[in-house]
Formats: sequence, C-alpha cells, structure tokens
Amino acid sequence: MTSLKMCLMTLYHPIVVTEHIKKQRGKRMNWLLVAVMLLLTLAVRLFAIYLTHYPLAAVSVRKANMVLECGKLFVPILTWVLASYAMTTILDGETLFQESMLFCACALTPYVVFTVPLTLLSHLMDAGQAGVYGTAEAALLIWVIGLMILSIKEMNGYSVRKTLLIVLLSVFTMLIIWATVVLLFTISSQFVTMLREVYFEMIYRIG
Repeated sequence: MTSLKMCLMTLYHPIVVTEHIKKQRGKRMNWLLVAVMLLLTLAVRLFAIYLTHYPLAAVSVRKANMVLECGKLFVPILTWVLASYAMTTILDGETLFQESMLFCACALTPYVVFTVPLTLLSHLMDAGQAGVYGTAEAALLIWVIGLMILSIKEMNGYSVRKTLLIVLLSVFTMLIIWATVVLLFTISSQFVTMLREVYFEMIYRIG
C-alpha cells in the first residue's frame, strides 16, 4: 500500500490501515510519510491562520506567534504518541512506537484535506455564521482524535473498556509530562537568574 493510499484509506477504512501497519511489523518504518504529514499539517495550519475570513478567525494574524502555533500543533501530537505508547506497553499492548507514530501521522489526513476548503469557504460566511464554522473545525478535530483512539483499540486488540482506560491514562500522562517540563523550565530559569545575579554581584564587589 502506497503512502498516498494509506492516507486516503484512513478517511474511509481506517481499520484496514491499522491491519496493514501491523502486517508490515518488522519492516523498515516509513518515516518520510510521518515527516511529510507533519509538515503538511503545519502548512495547512498556517494557511488557515493567514487566510481565514477575519470575522471567523480564532487567531489574529497580527498577534499570531509562529513558534507558539508550532508548539500548539506538534507538542500535543508527540506527547500523545509517547504517552499512549507508554500506557499500551505497560498494559499488554502490541503496538510499537513507530507504528503508533505512523498511524497518528495518517490520522492527520482529515485535517490536511478538509481545512483548506473550509478556510476558503469561510470567505462566503459572516460573523453570524461563526458557530457553523467553529462546529466544522471542531468536527475535524474530533475526527482526528477519534482515529487516534481507534488505532489504540485495533492495533492492540483491546476491548472498548480497556481502550477508554488507556485513553484516560494517556491523557493523564500527557498532563504529567507537560507539568514536569514546565516545572523543570521554571527551576532552570530561576537557577540561571540566580547565577547571573551572583556573577554581577561579584563583578561589582571586585570592581
């Protein structure tokens, strides 16, 4: 199955894609597809930020921070893959990390395919239809999340109940990862600030 076919099949028959990925276990990982899908997702996100009709835009072009937008896009995806893989490993899962990463990349297909026409369609709407536009955006997000949850169930052979348990534990793990990173960043920033103050104090006293 080609990379393009895998992505398109994710829209219509995602279970077939999970089965194909499992059959390819032990073979060389298609990291190119992962990289391309992540870059396409970023490109589509930037397209939406700059070209969504102004009354419907959730992010102002003037106030948009590209670094922040990249973080808001990639951090949740990468931490989800890491957290869900960790939980499935603990709870008798079968999926390898690269398999989880590959399907999550394919799961971004609905966002990549439908965000561009939705953004263009926004120019035919006004502020009174912001609810309709927001619902369409939310539907795309739910679709992507649903595909990622489906992959946990199908690729690990879990029941619905165990899948929901894994999802809850994965979300909790993501929060722990984010909190740990923020805490370490805060501590390191304070430590650097303290060293800088000590340094300037010594320079002042010596001088």
